[in-house]
Amino acid sequence: MKAKWIAVLMSVLVSFSLYAAGSQETSKDENVLVVVNWKDYGSDSEKVIRHFEESYGCKIVHEYMASEEELLTKLRTGGIGKFDVVLPNASVLPMAINEGLIEAIDTSKLDNYGDVFAKFRQLPENSKNGKLYAVPWVWGSTAIAYNSDMIQEKVDTISVLWDQNYAGKIAFRDDYNDAVMTAAIILGQDPNHPSDLEAIKAKLIAQKPLNRTYWKTGDEFSKLFANKQIAVGMMWSGQAAAMKLNGEPIEYVIPKEGAIGWVDNWAIVKDAPHKDMAYAFINYMIGEAFQKAWVTSGGPAPVNQRVAEELDPQFVKENNLGEDAINKLFFIAYRDNSTKTEWNELWQEVKAK
Repeated sequence: MKAKWIAVLMSVLVSFSLYAAGSQETSKDENVLVVVNWKDYGSDSEKVIRHFEESYGCKIVHEYMASEEELLTKLRTGGIGKFDVVLPNASVLPMAINEGLIEAIDTSKLDNYGDVFAKFRQLPENSKNGKLYAVPWVWGSTAIAYNSDMIQEKVDTISVLWDQNYAGKIAFRDDYNDAVMTAAIILGQDPNHPSDLEAIKAKLIAQKPLNRTYWKTGDEFSKLFANKQIAVGMMWSGQAAAMKLNGEPIEYVIPKEGAIGWVDNWAIVKDAPHKDMAYAFINYMIGEAFQKAWVTSGGPAPVNQRVAEELDPQFVKENNLGEDAINKLFFIAYRDNSTKTEWNELWQEVKAK
């Protein structure tokens, strides 16, 4: 999915200058910015890298993570003083802050920070004791996608996942966090701090007979959708946008009850060897040029409000990019290990029924 975003992004940024990438050696003595991110996720596009390198007279080297937990491990085991910029989300940010793995951000060094949507500048996991430790980069949602060839009526409620009319044509995501949060939303509970897990469990069990499958990967969902084995299901906003760009008859909606939201953030590692360049990189990543190019090529939603407001209104509406969409989302909060275990056990019990 992320690879598709980058492939299109590379064709959009045709105006960016090219020159040799040079050595991939990393050293504190060289002007080499070391970035830790997911592979094929925006910042490692070849043309983006080369444009930044040409503009700022540096080299960028990426190291990749396979999970948020792996990112923490990298930071704990040699990352301090080696990495410059990393991409944590709410699931690990409090730990990274409390363990002193990342540094407080001086927003006066980020000219574009004021263009970030106010809601994203106020995310509780990004700050501690009045200090900011992470800068929002992109955001998205997990909501409802449906096949407009198979469902003609307007879909605007999360209860469609429990609709008997689509029995055997529904695809629920196999993820304990998304499952618990989605059931909490339809029950009117706080999805980040649900009050009645037994009611949530019962609601998920009631949905199970209607389900075609619990999908694990975006590719699995795409194949089921293309073959018309499913009519509706939970899906990520970014993948739905890319499928629509590819001509699929897919509609993506944030239901009236709300949906799950997520944010990816940039942070500067403690004792980063190239701190000034790290600030320049983050400022570039949240700036108008990059954010507009990526979102218009099927990438995630921009945190830059100026970009969102300058996009075609119909594009914004169809892709749920505006402030009205943001305000309907319940953004994933940090969960301690005991909560994760409890939710995971609940989900395993549901699937075992």
